[in-house]
Amino acid sequence: MSSPQDALDALARAPDDIERLRAVCLALIEHKRDDELLPYTERALAIEPRDLHFVNWRAHALTLLGRHFDAVATWRHFAALPWKPAYYAMSLGQSLVMSGDLERGIAMLRDAWQQAAAAREWFAHTAEHRYGEALLRAARPLGFETWLARNRGDSGTYRPDDIPAWSGEQDLRGKRVLITHQMGFGDQFLLFAGLAQWRAAGGDLMVTCDPQVHSLLQASLPDCLVVSAPRPLHSPETLPDELVARMREFGPDLHATLLHVPLLAARQSPLPSPFFPAYLRAPDAERETAAAWARELRAAQAGKSLVGIFWDCNQRHAHEVGAVMRCSAIRRSLPLAEVDRLVTHPSVAAKRHFVSLHHPAVQGFAGVPSGNISVYEPGIGTFAQTAACIEQLDAVVAVDSGVANLSVMLGKMTIVPLNVASEWRWGIEGDSSPWIDNLKPLRQTLTGDWRSVIDEAVAFLA
Repeated sequence: MSSPQDALDALARAPDDIERLRAVCLALIEHKRDDELLPYTERALAIEPRDLHFVNWRAHALTLLGRHFDAVATWRHFAALPWKPAYYAMSLGQSLVMSGDLERGIAMLRDAWQQAAAAREWFAHTAEHRYGEALLRAARPLGFETWLARNRGDSGTYRPDDIPAWSGEQDLRGKRVLITHQMGFGDQFLLFAGLAQWRAAGGDLMVTCDPQVHSLLQASLPDCLVVSAPRPLHSPETLPDELVARMREFGPDLHATLLHVPLLAARQSPLPSPFFPAYLRAPDAERETAAAWARELRAAQAGKSLVGIFWDCNQRHAHEVGAVMRCSAIRRSLPLAEVDRLVTHPSVAAKRHFVSLHHPAVQGFAGVPSGNISVYEPGIGTFAQTAACIEQLDAVVAVDSGVANLSVMLGKMTIVPLNVASEWRWGIEGDSSPWIDNLKPLRQTLTGDWRSVIDEAVAFLA
């Protein structure tokens, strides 16, 4: 595969050559620059408007850029092309969901999944988990059933060969259950809230987690054996040797994944309220250190409440993570100028003092507002330290991130600025979430425009 620059140089010599345009697109995809596809797909479709690959790439690039209405228009404009019906329904249905047309999108995703499964199409698992996630966006816990298809698709998963998989049994008395982690820090903070249901069902639990959150989860789940392990990146993935040894000591009867955890709650009637209750707590040593720091800061900022703030998803600066993750981080992050406007606004600064919740190693990427902000002086090196800091604050402002999930699961009032097509867990409308308490969502109404969101944050904090 040539480099993008080589492909662009070749295209410059023949700008209307469809195969050279294709080579540029393939090189961009190979080098994780999918968000740059748009101008080349538009040129190609002006030359050859029936090429399915260029239509796909155009819709993909629009989605990465947060232009979901344009992605819907693309799929509709090229509806007459010879698509596989299930693939087309899945693609348009997902774009409809992301653009806010939830009910029509859900119906199309359901049909796409059923058709793809019947025909044993390669994308059947993708259609299934997208359908499940769309149901979750509509606040329907039934979606957790089909969201499980991620275990056969895009989510790395540990799958021990010699332990029976949990098959949905509600009575776990006398059962020892191994529950293995996956996905990101925020997903682990949120979904492990459902472990209370597994303990209530009688299960004796061994839980794995990322090393970065181990001490925090160990302090928060005293009734579980919590063991750290590398995050699985593929599905299925063999358990690492050190985890196999701990597992054999535990002697599990059943195995489940993080994606299975919400199912016990989802199958209850009535449903738990809130569905994901706050359960996290910082370890004692970190708590004591944070309490001493907070006493000094409150004395220095007399009369002001302390508000944590996290505004920059560091993955937006990392090319190696790929375009999907990088563009998601870009869409979720607040511009530093808007953060500065919030923390230094006179009516806010008179009452609130802010504390950065960024790790020192990434604070340089995030930048620093011009005033009215401190850092956590004991140092943020682990999530246990971040949790201890948050426990000492009066509220937190955090974009959709692991820190926002951490804060709400600590039971702290959390103000979450959200882009137009935000994660299902925050709800899709109104000033609350159907899943979580202690939350004040501030919703973007125009893609990329954070000004009205910050105006709302200023009014709320003032």
